Amino acid sequence: MPWPAIVRRMGPGKILGLLVVLALVAAIAWGAAFWSTAGDPVSPRAPRVLVRVKDGSSLAGVAQHLQKLGIIRSALYLRLYADVRHDASDIQAGVYLLSGRQSSRQILHALVAGEVAERKLTIPEGYTVSDIAFLLRDKGIATVSAFVAAAKGFPNPFIPQSAKVRYRLEGYAFPSTYEIPYGTTPTQIADLLFAQWEREFTPAMRQQAAKEHLTVNQVMTLASLVEREAKLERERPLIAAVFLNRLRIGMPMQSDPTVAYALGRPLDAVTIKDEHYPSPYNTYYAKALPPGPICNPGLPSIEAVLHPAKVGYLYFYGLPNGSHIFSYTYEQQLAAEQAHP
Repeated sequence: MPWPAIVRRMGPGKILGLLVVLALVAAIAWGAAFWSTAGDPVSPRAPRVLVRVKDGSSLAGVAQHLQKLGIIRSALYLRLYADVRHDASDIQAGVYLLSGRQSSRQILHALVAGEVAERKLTIPEGYTVSDIAFLLRDKGIATVSAFVAAAKGFPNPFIPQSAKVRYRLEGYAFPSTYEIPYGTTPTQIADLLFAQWEREFTPAMRQQAAKEHLTVNQVMTLASLVEREAKLERERPLIAAVFLNRLRIGMPMQSDPTVAYALGRPLDAVTIKDEHYPSPYNTYYAKALPPGPICNPGLPSIEAVLHPAKVGYLYFYGLPNGSHIFSYTYEQQLAAEQAHP
């Protein structure tokens, strides 16, 4: 029987019921199709995009932003899926590296888990605060001036407030590899580097420092001198012994790297004029340890200070191959210099 005739015989009530059924079937079919495809990746070739989620952002607002950027197919799907998972209010603030190559479910997981975008930062042993500042600039993580300001005002409990140090973070920015989240401030970076130093400088090390009658700042300052002077691993405990022996008899450190740090520039050789440069860091001019470290030493140099060689050397003379000749007396030192000009 033709459809028009069937419809005329059904009557208005049955027609309305049929329309409702058809509408429900259509809605279910649409919903099934929507649910099966709306959360799919946008494109396998979609670029990655940095997306900042601010504190207090709603999932609805973030979802709309992601849809406008072309990172997800449907903001509605992301919200519905979050409701199913009860994650609607659990997204975390931060900067995320997201892509339309990810499904909406993967993106929601990243937002809820706080999988923020990060950049790798490797700080070599012996880098100064200034070196780190330029490294951060080159990585696009922070400006030189902002990190330097954070390092100057860092609340370091191990350096006396009265100490006239250049940077209160110097020596305590532990050399290591870090993952720096996007959006991390220079102050937070300083906190991160110092926190790593605190983990590395163990309670046993603090006990050993006290046993050697050294403050933590003295250990780190001496370790920074060893870091700058030593070229061979096996000589670190010997160089540490020389500095400790000098410290204990009140003899000036007379370390060339301290002159370079005082002047703020590298030196091929220290001149008589350089030795008289007035700075508390210049250990030819100041007859004491510098007020703080001159670089950020690694664990081998710190361990060398805490466990120096049991020798009475007071001098060392560097050779072109990186090794040193160690001497007990100034006469022996002069003889070494004359033998290896």
